Amino acid sequence: MRNISRLALGFLAIAALAACSGKTTKIDFTMRRDAVLDEVQKNTRTVKVYRDLDTIFIADVLWYTPKLRRNFIANLKSEGRINDQQVAKMNAEVAEKEGSGGSLEFITGFYTPDKTWNDLEKTNSMWSLTIKGSDGTAVSPVKVEKLKYDKMQDSWLFPFLTPWKNAYRVTFTGSGALMGMDSYTLRVSSTVGEGTFTWDAPK
Repeated sequence: MRNISRLALGFLAIAALAACSGKTTKIDFTMRRDAVLDEVQKNTRTVKVYRDLDTIFIADVLWYTPKLRRNFIANLKSEGRINDQQVAKMNAEVAEKEGSGGSLEFITGFYTPDKTWNDLEKTNSMWSLTIKGSDGTAVSPVKVEKLKYDKMQDSWLFPFLTPWKNAYRVTFTGSGALMGMDSYTLRVSSTVGEGTFTWDAPK
C-alpha cells in the first residue's frame, strides 16, 4: 500500500464510487509532458541561499523569452486548446513586448521563511533586483508584479511555482544599456543575502 502513489489512490477512489453507484462511468485522462516544458526547464535558473543551517531564500527564475512564448502558443494551438482568434491575440502581445527595444520578462518563484521578507513588488522592498548593463550600470526593472498563483490559468507552465512561494513577474526594458548584450545576469540582493542568475542571449 505504501508504494501506491496518491494519483493511483485517486483513480481507485473514483472507480470505487462509480461501482457503488451502479452506473457505468467512463474516465478519460492523459498523463503527458508538454514539449514546451523542456524549454522552460532550460530557461529556468535556481538559487538557494543559506546562512549556517538557516534558509535565507530560495528562488527559481524563468526568462520568459519571446521564443518561449511563441512555442507555448504554438503548442496550445496544435493541441486544439486555443482557437485562431486567441492565437492572433497572444502573438500580438508577444510582438508588442518586442517593439520599441523590447523587454526582458522573468517569472519568479520566491520563498523566504519570514513572510515579511517576501516583498519584491513593493517600492520599499528590502530586496534589490538589477541587471548589469553593457556600460556597467545596474539597471532596475520597470515593473515588478506579484501574481496570484491560484488564479494563474497557465501556472502549469511554470512547474517551479508552488503555493509555498510567492510568484512575481519582473520586467526590464530591453533598450538602452540592456540592448544587444551577449548574456544577462539578474542579481537579487539585500542585507541578508544575495544570488545571481545568468542566461546567454539567443543567437
